[in-house]
Amino acid sequence: MENRKSRRPRRRDPELERRIEALIRDSGLSRASATQVALGRLELNEVLKKMALAAEVDSLIRRHELSRALATQVALGQADLEAVLFKRRMADHLGANANRSVLAEALESKAKLALALHGRDVESRIASLDRYEVHLESEDEPVHKLQVKWCCPVMIKKKARRTLSWSDLKDKPREPVWKPQDRYTCSNRRLFGYFDRETVVEVKLLEGEIFRGKLTWVGRFEFGLLVKNKVEITVFRHALVHIGTAP
Repeated sequence: MENRKSRRPRRRDPELERRIEALIRDSGLSRASATQVALGRLELNEVLKKMALAAEVDSLIRRHELSRALATQVALGQADLEAVLFKRRMADHLGANANRSVLAEALESKAKLALALHGRDVESRIASLDRYEVHLESEDEPVHKLQVKWCCPVMIKKKARRTLSWSDLKDKPREPVWKPQDRYTCSNRRLFGYFDRETVVEVKLLEGEIFRGKLTWVGRFEFGLLVKNKVEITVFRHALVHIGTAP
């Protein structure tokens, strides 16, 4: 019967062991990584960079609830954290408000609104709504939604109008713009940016009205505006002729 030599465990170099222990103690490396560095198979700086990256990724995931892939892009400088968070806030806000309609809310609540229409103001409850028209209890004929420029609850109408000023369009008012491609362009991103930064904006409408205030919400067709005496009006986006940072 053939005798086999028993394998003895290989003895480690005491100096190597001291280097490994020192790396673990001084640099926080795992034993496996410290061993590779001590043997010259890995560079200490590279290992430390990877550790720092992993720690930053974990921190981003924990603090901002990012996916690991997105957190890694941010940690590597391939994505901007503020832009990522802004995009998420905008998506959440539009998800909740994109289809909001103050007219539909007034129909449900039976609230009486003060409505600024092209050429005239009315006070009325909403009788019914169609896709393009609003039926007012005070009117015999339906009103096309493009005729509505802004509105607010009747009880705050006087306060809202006291914040109103006028541009030179008052003397040469524009008619409703029927074709979407011909209307003043203002993206959801831009409007939400004003809302998110709490920017004081100046809003100009087709018949010359000017309001200044902060946006309170942004929808596809309307947005809320808190004017300077702390009352909120609703502005219809199709009636805009300009919006920008207030001078």
